[in-house]
Amino acid sequence: ALDMVLLATTAWSLSAVDVALVLGPGNPPTLAVLAWQWLSQGDELQQAKGALASLLLMAILGGLALVAWGGWRLQRQYQPDLHGVRHPHPHALPGRLLAALLPLSGLLGALLLAGLARSAPLQMDALGNSLGLALAACALGAAVCLLWLACGPARGDGWVWLPLVLPALPLADGQYRLALYAWLDGDWWTVLWGHLLWVVPWMLFILRPAWRQRDPRLTVVARTLGWGSTRIFWLLTLPSLTRPLLTALAVGFSVSIAQYLPTLWLGAGRIPTLTSQAVALSSGGEAQTLAAQALWQLLLPAVCFTLTALLAWLAGRYRRGLR
Repeated sequence: ALDMVLLATTAWSLSAVDVALVLGPGNPPTLAVLAWQWLSQGDELQQAKGALASLLLMAILGGLALVAWGGWRLQRQYQPDLHGVRHPHPHALPGRLLAALLPLSGLLGALLLAGLARSAPLQMDALGNSLGLALAACALGAAVCLLWLACGPARGDGWVWLPLVLPALPLADGQYRLALYAWLDGDWWTVLWGHLLWVVPWMLFILRPAWRQRDPRLTVVARTLGWGSTRIFWLLTLPSLTRPLLTALAVGFSVSIAQYLPTLWLGAGRIPTLTSQAVALSSGGEAQTLAAQALWQLLLPAVCFTLTALLAWLAGRYRRGLR
């Protein structure tokens, strides 16, 4: 599964538009930003250039994946035989220090944002849209994932991971074209559909290993006692997936909060969220308002992960089998 995670991270890095707009240089822009600018134009020639740039992003991703695969195969040829005995490595200390500094830097950034956002007005429309979309996306995503695991095919589901391992820009553009043809752009439910394209694969990525590790003997015993499929699912299968399901809900919530391109294009600018407002304010808005939007983007997933951790602890406390 590590190769899929690395490929998904590389795909996101190549096609990230919001981060490049906020942090990166505006001139020259990154290829993803340039493709986004071309695709946003009304001229068909500019849109064709944007489509070609999106294909170039996919080609770059394929080339990087091929180089990584070749390097891994080459490294395995010169890898010494492992005998299972671990020895202290002198280079482990810098890695541990870096791992400790990363959350500390995030905490310092949150404190800085809190200091800047003290006098900023709260934009309830953006906060409400982000919260509503995230809650609806993670709830619907959990239902879709459970239905897929319970009733879907056991094999041949590799296409489900395509939204994670492909650049997001061409996928979001395809969603936008479909919404335009169906006259559904600018609708709240269309934006929710756009978020689900990325929320469902991430939640399925977390739930599928836990689903496969279930003990089938419990189901056999339940069926011998006369339990039906519905009763087994609600009283046996679902409680055994409490912790991974809570983790998947938190991840789906965070993924929905961070969506920018689907919100911008499918919402047609009429569904403001914390992410879209933060990117818009980064080009010249007030620093206090921008800090408030960024702080809420940080706080909402943090609160969600805290609540899921608390609920998982309570589930393990009162259900011995979930400890």
